[in-house]
Amino acid sequence: MNKILTQEMRAKLEKLVRQAKHSNEKDRLCTILAYDEGEDVEDISSFLKISKATAYRYLNDYMKKDKIKDDAHGGADSKLSDEQTQLLKEHLSVQTYLYAKQICEYVFINYQVKYTIAGMTKWLQRNGFVYKKPKLVPGKLDTQKQEAFIQYYEELKKNLPSDETILFMDAVHPEHQSQAVFGWIKKGEIKTLPTTNKQFRLHMNGAVELSTLTTFVEEYATINAESIISFLKQLERKITYKTIHIICDNGRANKNKALQEYLSQTTRIKIHYLPPYSPNLNAIERLWKIMRERVTYNKYYATFSEFSTAVRLFFKETVTKIPDILEARLNDEFEAIHHNPVSFSS
Repeated sequence: MNKILTQEMRAKLEKLVRQAKHSNEKDRLCTILAYDEGEDVEDISSFLKISKATAYRYLNDYMKKDKIKDDAHGGADSKLSDEQTQLLKEHLSVQTYLYAKQICEYVFINYQVKYTIAGMTKWLQRNGFVYKKPKLVPGKLDTQKQEAFIQYYEELKKNLPSDETILFMDAVHPEHQSQAVFGWIKKGEIKTLPTTNKQFRLHMNGAVELSTLTTFVEEYATINAESIISFLKQLERKITYKTIHIICDNGRANKNKALQEYLSQTTRIKIHYLPPYSPNLNAIERLWKIMRERVTYNKYYATFSEFSTAVRLFFKETVTKIPDILEARLNDEFEAIHHNPVSFSS
Protein backbone atom coordinates (compact mmCIF):
# COMPACT_ATOMS: atom_id res chain seq x y z
CA MET A 1 0.00 0.00 0.00
CA ASN A 2 1.32 3.48 -0.89
CA LYS A 3 -0.92 5.31 1.71
CA ILE A 4 -0.46 9.00 1.00
CA LEU A 5 -3.90 10.05 2.29
CA THR A 6 -5.38 10.38 5.73
CA GLN A 7 -8.84 8.91 6.23
CA GLU A 8 -10.35 12.41 6.29
CA MET A 9 -8.56 13.53 3.12
CA ARG A 10 -9.56 10.35 1.30
CA ALA A 11 -13.21 10.97 2.15
CA LYS A 12 -12.87 14.55 0.89
CA LEU A 13 -11.33 13.46 -2.42
CA GLU A 14 -13.95 10.78 -2.95
CA LYS A 15 -16.63 13.45 -2.54
CA LEU A 16 -14.82 15.78 -4.96
CA VAL A 17 -14.63 13.00 -7.58
CA ARG A 18 -18.42 12.72 -7.56
CA GLN A 19 -18.74 16.49 -7.95
CA ALA A 20 -16.03 16.97 -10.61
CA LYS A 21 -17.32 18.47 -13.84
CA HIS A 22 -14.15 18.26 -15.92
CA SER A 23 -12.50 15.02 -17.03
CA ASN A 24 -8.92 16.06 -16.20
CA GLU A 25 -10.02 17.27 -12.76
CA LYS A 26 -11.58 13.87 -12.14
CA ASP A 27 -8.46 12.12 -13.51
CA ARG A 28 -6.27 14.05 -11.06
CA LEU A 29 -8.40 12.99 -8.08
CA CYS A 30 -8.74 9.37 -9.28
CA THR A 31 -4.96 9.13 -9.76
CA ILE A 32 -4.33 10.21 -6.16
CA LEU A 33 -7.00 7.86 -4.78
CA ALA A 34 -5.85 4.87 -6.85
CA TYR A 35 -2.21 5.38 -5.87
CA ASP A 36 -3.25 5.55 -2.21
CA GLU A 37 -4.97 2.16 -2.71
CA GLY A 38 -1.70 0.61 -3.82
CA GLU A 39 -2.09 0.72 -7.62
CA ASP A 40 1.07 1.38 -9.63
CA VAL A 41 1.36 4.38 -11.94
CA GLU A 42 1.44 2.32 -15.13
CA ASP A 43 -1.87 0.62 -14.33
CA ILE A 44 -3.45 3.91 -13.25
CA SER A 45 -2.46 5.66 -16.49
CA SER A 46 -3.72 2.70 -18.55
CA PHE A 47 -7.08 2.58 -16.75
CA LEU A 48 -7.67 6.36 -16.87
CA LYS A 49 -6.33 6.64 -20.46
CA ILE A 50 -3.78 9.28 -19.49
CA SER A 51 -0.02 9.34 -19.98
CA LYS A 52 2.27 8.07 -17.24
CA ALA A 53 3.94 11.51 -17.20
CA THR A 54 0.56 13.09 -16.43
CA ALA A 55 -0.13 10.57 -13.65
CA TYR A 56 3.28 11.24 -12.12
CA ARG A 57 2.65 15.00 -12.35
CA TYR A 58 -0.68 14.69 -10.53
CA LEU A 59 0.94 12.66 -7.74
CA ASN A 60 3.95 14.95 -7.50
CA ASP A 61 1.65 18.00 -7.34
CA TYR A 62 -0.26 16.49 -4.44
CA MET A 63 2.67 15.17 -2.43
CA LYS A 64 4.71 18.37 -2.78
CA LYS A 65 2.02 21.06 -2.97
CA ASP A 66 -1.17 19.37 -1.69
CA LYS A 67 -2.62 20.26 -5.08
CA ILE A 68 -5.94 18.58 -5.87
CA LYS A 69 -7.46 20.99 -8.41
CA ASP A 70 -6.41 21.84 -11.93
CA ASP A 71 -5.29 25.39 -12.62
CA ALA A 72 -6.92 25.18 -16.03
CA HIS A 73 -10.31 25.33 -14.37
CA GLY A 74 -10.07 28.90 -13.17
CA GLY A 75 -13.20 29.85 -15.05
CA ALA A 76 -11.52 31.75 -17.90
CA ASP A 77 -13.74 32.30 -20.91
CA SER A 78 -12.79 30.61 -24.16
CA LYS A 79 -11.94 32.85 -27.10
CA LEU A 80 -13.80 30.43 -29.33
CA SER A 81 -17.56 30.31 -29.72
CA ASP A 82 -19.43 27.18 -28.67
CA GLU A 83 -19.70 26.13 -32.32
CA GLN A 84 -15.99 26.73 -32.96
CA THR A 85 -15.09 24.85 -29.80
CA GLN A 86 -17.10 21.83 -30.91
CA LEU A 87 -15.60 21.93 -34.42
CA LEU A 88 -12.06 22.15 -33.02
CA LYS A 89 -12.67 19.23 -30.64
CA GLU A 90 -13.95 17.13 -33.54
CA HIS A 91 -10.91 18.11 -35.63
CA LEU A 92 -8.47 17.20 -32.85
CA SER A 93 -10.18 13.83 -32.42
CA VAL A 94 -9.21 13.04 -36.02
CA GLN A 95 -5.95 14.94 -36.41
CA THR A 96 -3.14 14.69 -33.83
CA TYR A 97 -0.61 17.50 -33.43
CA LEU A 98 2.81 17.16 -31.87
CA TYR A 99 2.91 20.75 -30.63
CA ALA A 100 0.36 23.22 -29.22
CA LYS A 101 1.91 25.83 -31.51
CA GLN A 102 0.54 23.94 -34.52
CA ILE A 103 -2.97 24.02 -33.05
CA CYS A 104 -2.62 27.77 -32.46
CA GLU A 105 -1.79 28.18 -36.15
CA TYR A 106 -4.73 26.00 -37.19
CA VAL A 107 -7.14 28.01 -35.01
CA PHE A 108 -5.85 31.34 -36.35
CA ILE A 109 -6.12 30.22 -39.99
CA ASN A 110 -9.61 28.73 -39.63
CA TYR A 111 -11.24 30.95 -36.98
CA GLN A 112 -9.07 34.11 -36.98
CA VAL A 113 -8.64 33.68 -33.23
CA LYS A 114 -5.16 34.09 -31.75
CA TYR A 115 -3.96 31.92 -28.85
CA THR A 116 -0.62 31.83 -27.07
CA ILE A 117 0.93 28.40 -26.57
CA ALA A 118 0.19 28.62 -22.83
CA GLY A 119 -3.38 29.64 -23.54
CA MET A 120 -3.92 26.81 -26.00
CA THR A 121 -2.41 24.33 -23.54
CA LYS A 122 -4.96 25.41 -20.94
CA TRP A 123 -7.76 25.19 -23.53
CA LEU A 124 -6.70 21.63 -24.36
CA GLN A 125 -6.63 20.62 -20.69
CA ARG A 126 -9.97 22.29 -20.03
CA ASN A 127 -11.53 20.34 -22.90
CA GLY A 128 -10.23 16.94 -21.86
CA PHE A 129 -7.10 16.62 -24.00
CA VAL A 130 -3.83 15.28 -22.57
CA TYR A 131 -0.37 14.97 -24.11
CA LYS A 132 0.33 11.27 -24.55
CA LYS A 133 1.53 8.84 -27.16
CA PRO A 134 -0.70 6.40 -29.07
CA LYS A 135 -1.03 2.89 -27.71
CA LEU A 136 0.77 0.31 -29.84
CA VAL A 137 -1.52 -2.53 -30.95
CA PRO A 138 -1.00 -5.33 -33.48
CA GLY A 139 -1.89 -4.04 -36.94
CA LYS A 140 -3.53 -7.31 -37.94
CA LEU A 141 -5.82 -7.78 -34.95
CA ASP A 142 -9.50 -8.33 -35.78
CA THR A 143 -11.89 -6.54 -33.42
CA GLN A 144 -14.88 -8.61 -34.51
CA LYS A 145 -13.05 -11.85 -33.80
CA GLN A 146 -12.06 -10.55 -30.36
CA GLU A 147 -15.65 -9.61 -29.57
CA ALA A 148 -16.85 -13.01 -30.78
CA PHE A 149 -14.30 -14.78 -28.57
CA ILE A 150 -15.32 -12.75 -25.50
CA GLN A 151 -18.92 -13.80 -26.07
CA TYR A 152 -17.82 -17.42 -26.60
CA TYR A 153 -15.78 -17.36 -23.39
CA GLU A 154 -18.64 -15.86 -21.37
CA GLU A 155 -20.95 -18.65 -22.57
CA LEU A 156 -18.34 -21.30 -21.76
CA LYS A 157 -17.91 -19.93 -18.25
CA LYS A 158 -21.64 -19.49 -17.70
CA ASN A 159 -22.46 -23.08 -18.68
CA LEU A 160 -19.38 -24.72 -17.13
CA PRO A 161 -20.28 -27.93 -15.23
CA SER A 162 -19.04 -28.20 -11.66
CA ASP A 163 -16.56 -30.94 -12.60
CA GLU A 164 -14.81 -28.78 -15.23
CA THR A 165 -12.39 -25.87 -14.98
CA ILE A 166 -10.85 -23.20 -17.22
CA LEU A 167 -7.16 -22.27 -17.34
CA PHE A 168 -5.35 -19.58 -19.32
CA MET A 169 -2.01 -20.81 -20.66
CA ASP A 170 1.00 -19.04 -22.17
CA ALA A 171 4.78 -19.17 -22.36
CA VAL A 172 7.09 -16.48 -21.01
CA HIS A 173 10.79 -15.91 -21.76
CA PRO A 174 12.34 -13.59 -19.14
CA GLU A 175 15.56 -12.02 -20.47
CA HIS A 176 18.65 -11.36 -18.40
CA GLN A 177 18.71 -7.73 -19.46
CA SER A 178 18.09 -4.67 -17.31
CA GLN A 179 14.74 -2.98 -17.99
CA ALA A 180 14.54 0.73 -17.18
CA VAL A 181 11.04 2.02 -16.37
CA PHE A 182 9.56 5.12 -14.75
CA GLY A 183 10.02 5.56 -11.01
CA TRP A 184 10.15 8.35 -8.42
CA ILE A 185 13.53 10.10 -8.65
CA LYS A 186 14.44 13.42 -7.01
CA LYS A 187 14.30 16.34 -9.41
CA GLY A 188 17.74 17.15 -10.81
CA GLU A 189 19.19 13.79 -9.75
CA ILE A 190 20.34 11.30 -12.37
CA LYS A 191 20.10 7.63 -11.50
CA THR A 192 21.74 4.92 -13.57
CA LEU A 193 20.90 1.28 -14.18
CA PRO A 194 23.74 -1.04 -15.25
CA THR A 195 23.10 -3.26 -18.26
CA THR A 196 24.32 -6.77 -18.95
CA ASN A 197 26.65 -7.60 -21.82
CA LYS A 198 25.00 -10.87 -22.82
CA GLN A 199 21.32 -11.63 -23.19
CA PHE A 200 20.39 -15.07 -21.91
CA ARG A 201 16.79 -16.01 -21.23
CA LEU A 202 14.66 -18.51 -19.38
CA HIS A 203 11.85 -20.46 -21.01
CA MET A 204 8.74 -21.15 -18.94
CA ASN A 205 5.23 -22.29 -19.63
CA GLY A 206 2.43 -21.43 -17.25
CA ALA A 207 -1.29 -21.55 -16.61
CA VAL A 208 -3.63 -19.81 -14.20
CA GLU A 209 -7.05 -20.82 -12.91
CA LEU A 210 -8.89 -17.58 -12.20
CA SER A 211 -11.59 -19.04 -9.96
CA THR A 212 -8.99 -20.04 -7.35
CA LEU A 213 -6.01 -17.91 -8.52
CA THR A 214 -3.97 -21.11 -8.68
CA THR A 215 -0.86 -20.81 -10.85
CA PHE A 216 1.14 -23.55 -12.55
CA VAL A 217 4.59 -22.71 -13.96
CA GLU A 218 7.25 -25.07 -15.29
CA GLU A 219 10.67 -24.32 -16.76
CA TYR A 220 11.94 -25.94 -19.95
CA ALA A 221 15.05 -25.83 -22.14
CA THR A 222 12.83 -24.43 -24.89
CA ILE A 223 9.14 -24.06 -25.63
CA ASN A 224 8.01 -26.45 -28.34
CA ALA A 225 5.41 -29.14 -28.93
CA GLU A 226 7.23 -31.57 -26.65
CA SER A 227 7.39 -29.16 -23.70
CA ILE A 228 3.73 -28.13 -24.15
CA ILE A 229 2.65 -31.77 -24.10
CA SER A 230 4.78 -32.35 -21.00
CA PHE A 231 3.15 -29.35 -19.32
CA LEU A 232 -0.36 -30.53 -20.17
CA LYS A 233 0.41 -33.97 -18.75
CA GLN A 234 1.52 -32.33 -15.51
CA LEU A 235 -1.73 -30.38 -15.37
CA GLU A 236 -3.65 -33.64 -15.74
CA ARG A 237 -1.71 -35.11 -12.83
CA LYS A 238 -2.19 -32.08 -10.58
CA ILE A 239 -5.78 -31.14 -11.39
CA THR A 240 -8.64 -33.42 -10.40
CA TYR A 241 -11.37 -31.89 -12.56
CA LYS A 242 -12.91 -34.20 -15.15
CA THR A 243 -12.32 -31.70 -17.96
CA ILE A 244 -9.64 -29.00 -18.19
CA HIS A 245 -10.36 -26.22 -20.66
CA ILE A 246 -7.16 -24.53 -21.82
CA ILE A 247 -7.27 -21.08 -23.43
CA CYS A 248 -4.10 -20.18 -25.31
CA ASP A 249 -2.78 -18.43 -28.40
CA ASN A 250 -2.10 -19.88 -31.85
CA GLY A 251 1.67 -20.14 -31.45
CA ARG A 252 3.46 -22.97 -33.23
CA ALA A 253 4.10 -24.81 -29.96
CA ASN A 254 0.37 -24.73 -29.18
CA LYS A 255 -0.90 -25.78 -32.57
CA ASN A 256 0.87 -28.66 -34.31
CA LYS A 257 0.44 -32.30 -35.32
CA ALA A 258 2.20 -33.72 -32.25
CA LEU A 259 -0.06 -31.80 -29.91
CA GLN A 260 -3.19 -32.73 -31.86
CA GLU A 261 -2.18 -36.40 -31.68
CA TYR A 262 -1.77 -36.11 -27.89
CA LEU A 263 -5.14 -34.38 -27.53
CA SER A 264 -6.81 -37.15 -29.52
CA GLN A 265 -5.63 -39.60 -26.85
CA THR A 266 -7.01 -37.71 -23.84
CA THR A 267 -10.55 -36.67 -23.02
CA ARG A 268 -9.60 -34.34 -20.16
CA ILE A 269 -7.85 -31.53 -22.04
CA LYS A 270 -9.81 -29.26 -24.39
CA ILE A 271 -7.96 -26.45 -26.15
CA HIS A 272 -9.69 -23.17 -27.00
CA TYR A 273 -7.61 -20.90 -29.24
CA LEU A 274 -7.64 -17.13 -28.93
CA PRO A 275 -8.07 -14.97 -32.04
CA PRO A 276 -4.73 -14.06 -33.65
CA TYR A 277 -2.87 -11.09 -32.12
CA SER A 278 -4.96 -11.06 -28.94
CA PRO A 279 -2.70 -11.14 -25.86
CA ASN A 280 -5.19 -8.76 -24.22
CA LEU A 281 -7.60 -11.71 -23.97
CA ASN A 282 -5.16 -14.00 -22.15
CA ALA A 283 -5.39 -13.43 -18.39
CA ILE A 284 -2.00 -14.99 -17.65
CA GLU A 285 -0.29 -12.12 -19.47
CA ARG A 286 -1.14 -10.09 -16.35
CA LEU A 287 0.78 -12.55 -14.19
CA TRP A 288 3.84 -12.11 -16.42
CA LYS A 289 3.53 -8.34 -15.96
CA ILE A 290 3.42 -8.65 -12.17
CA MET A 291 6.55 -10.83 -12.34
CA ARG A 292 8.40 -8.22 -14.41
CA GLU A 293 7.39 -5.43 -12.05
CA ARG A 294 8.77 -7.33 -9.06
CA VAL A 295 11.77 -9.03 -10.60
CA THR A 296 13.08 -7.25 -13.70
CA TYR A 297 11.99 -3.59 -13.80
CA ASN A 298 14.82 -1.28 -12.68
CA LYS A 299 16.76 -4.28 -11.33
CA TYR A 300 20.31 -5.30 -12.14
CA TYR A 301 21.57 -8.87 -11.78
CA ALA A 302 25.31 -9.27 -12.25
CA THR A 303 25.01 -12.89 -13.37
CA PHE A 304 22.46 -14.98 -15.22
CA SER A 305 22.43 -17.30 -12.20
CA GLU A 306 21.30 -14.48 -9.90
CA PHE A 307 18.64 -13.45 -12.41
CA SER A 308 17.37 -17.01 -12.83
CA THR A 309 17.15 -17.51 -9.07
CA ALA A 310 15.07 -14.33 -8.69
CA VAL A 311 12.61 -15.34 -11.41
CA ARG A 312 12.21 -18.87 -10.07
CA LEU A 313 11.76 -17.56 -6.53
CA PHE A 314 8.90 -15.35 -7.71
CA PHE A 315 6.93 -18.28 -9.11
CA LYS A 316 7.85 -20.64 -6.29
CA GLU A 317 7.30 -18.37 -3.26
CA THR A 318 6.41 -14.73 -3.95
CA VAL A 319 3.30 -15.52 -5.98
CA THR A 320 1.82 -17.33 -2.96
CA LYS A 321 2.38 -14.29 -0.72
CA ILE A 322 0.56 -11.68 -2.80
CA PRO A 323 -3.05 -12.94 -3.00
CA ASP A 324 -4.47 -9.40 -2.79
CA ILE A 325 -2.49 -8.28 -5.82
CA LEU A 326 -3.44 -11.38 -7.80
CA GLU A 327 -7.10 -10.95 -6.92
CA ALA A 328 -7.05 -7.32 -8.02
CA ARG A 329 -5.23 -7.86 -11.31
CA LEU A 330 -5.80 -11.43 -12.50
CA ASN A 331 -9.32 -11.36 -13.89
CA ASP A 332 -11.33 -11.93 -17.05
CA GLU A 333 -12.71 -8.42 -17.49
CA PHE A 334 -11.79 -8.49 -21.16
CA GLU A 335 -12.37 -5.75 -23.72
CA ALA A 336 -11.85 -6.01 -27.46
CA ILE A 337 -9.32 -3.57 -28.91
CA HIS A 338 -10.83 -1.12 -31.36
CA HIS A 339 -8.60 0.49 -33.95
CA ASN A 340 -8.45 4.28 -33.72
CA PRO A 341 -5.55 5.08 -36.07
CA VAL A 342 -3.53 8.16 -35.20
CA SER A 343 -2.97 10.78 -37.90
CA PHE A 344 -0.16 13.15 -37.00
CA SER A 345 0.02 16.59 -38.52
CA SER A 346 3.48 17.63 -39.62
